[in-house]
Amino acid sequence: MTSPDPMTVLLEWQAAAQEAGDPQAGLMALSTVSPAGEPSVRTVSVKLLESRRIGFVTDSRSPKARDIAACPRVAVMFTWLSLRRQVTVRGDAARMSAAEDEQEFRRRSRLAQLGAWASHQSSPIPDRGVLDSAMAAAARRWPEGEAVPVPPYWAGYVIAPTEIEFLQAGRPDRLHDRRRHRLIGDAWVGQALGS
Repeated sequence: MTSPDPMTVLLEWQAAAQEAGDPQAGLMALSTVSPAGEPSVRTVSVKLLESRRIGFVTDSRSPKARDIAACPRVAVMFTWLSLRRQVTVRGDAARMSAAEDEQEFRRRSRLAQLGAWASHQSSPIPDRGVLDSAMAAAARRWPEGEAVPVPPYWAGYVIAPTEIEFLQAGRPDRLHDRRRHRLIGDAWVGQALGS
């Protein structure tokens, strides 16, 4: 049975979460697997959500970027507690184009742009002072009024969804509404699931 495009539903649910002021509206949990088979999950900001792609940005030297380089199959989960909704997406992650990297970097505040130069994401540091010193050095290197360049290791990633599962919770009998959609060729095929 062919289903309506679940990405349209995901966009509608995310818009409803934003309208409701849900604090998780701009976030998703990203799951990856390391080359050694170790799973990891972390919360990232949603930078792109459109009809066929979901995007986020990171330091290409980070563990998540190394995981994706080894195994591009990922999962993300959107959770909007105020609406009792959850969406899990599985798909393949790939690098954004350089133009998209630049566009996403320019959307960041100046402080966030400088912060991208100041920190090697997830690398061990002796103390917070290291970050503060690196931030001050970046601010001196690119003074106010001067454009901050995109760091060579700053990268955007896009996920092409192949499976999307919706959960609408909140029923007192705990028999929540669940539906999974799989992309088969160019069409989404949906199926209701037991809860």
